[in-house]
Amino acid sequence: MKILKSITLICVLASAALADFQDRTLVASEPNRMNNESYFVKPVQIIDCPTASILRGGHFRAGIRAYQQGGLLASLSVGISSRIMFGVSYGGLHIIGAEQQVKWNPMPGVHFVYRIFDESMRLPAFVIGFDSQGYGPHFTGDPDDPAYDEKINGRYDFKSRGFYTVVSKGYSTFIDAGLHAGASYSLENDGSESAPTLFMGADLHLAPDLALLMEYDFAINDNHIHSKGIFNIGVRWAFGPNMFFEFDLKNMLGSDDKNPDVRRILKLTYYGSVLQ
Repeated sequence: MKILKSITLICVLASAALADFQDRTLVASEPNRMNNESYFVKPVQIIDCPTASILRGGHFRAGIRAYQQGGLLASLSVGISSRIMFGVSYGGLHIIGAEQQVKWNPMPGVHFVYRIFDESMRLPAFVIGFDSQGYGPHFTGDPDDPAYDEKINGRYDFKSRGFYTVVSKGYSTFIDAGLHAGASYSLENDGSESAPTLFMGADLHLAPDLALLMEYDFAINDNHIHSKGIFNIGVRWAFGPNMFFEFDLKNMLGSDDKNPDVRRILKLTYYGSVLQ
């Protein structure tokens, strides 16, 4: 029931924001607003879920994510061409805080994206990709590990996206907005569920430098942990043309009725170009 309420909330907010909207690409003719080339208006990622936007050739994105247990995750993505983006990420737990021993992730994450169709006035952008980076602590499956959890073995707290496809369409009049939907198949099956899953999200730009982020993962491949799905919300602030600060609340529906299990995440992202 709560899942249906969450989906309804997303649809209502999106419908209200998109009433009488035109295509978002029209903002390119307005020099005083962030145009369709802006990574703030067309984000590469919502919170955890990818979009169909990619970095242009010669552009890069560097980011840092702070999460529970003193965790930090650094990432770097590079636009190889107008259709290909590649990146790596790495981090661990107890990097900040009083804990003396850092627990690194078992291996770096990699992601690769290929854009099949660009966004047009009528059609959404369409990409296929792969991402091996999960989010939150990594559970080794070793019973001697202090972080051992019999329900979560050999995987991240929130599974990596794995192989995925996404469609995105943007709109604009008095505010900019984007709708995104996709499907994915994670390689982190942890001996339980290996089904594909579906996800969707929206970015609503309340001001030229402020955006509201929402996403919902049906978690079909992780139903024994997230039976209600994974609902995340966040706020992104552009305090410079290429520098974004973000505060997110993850897993708003909780893992069960008795455990809210909400995570607070901070992110800092910088976009640049090696051509300038």
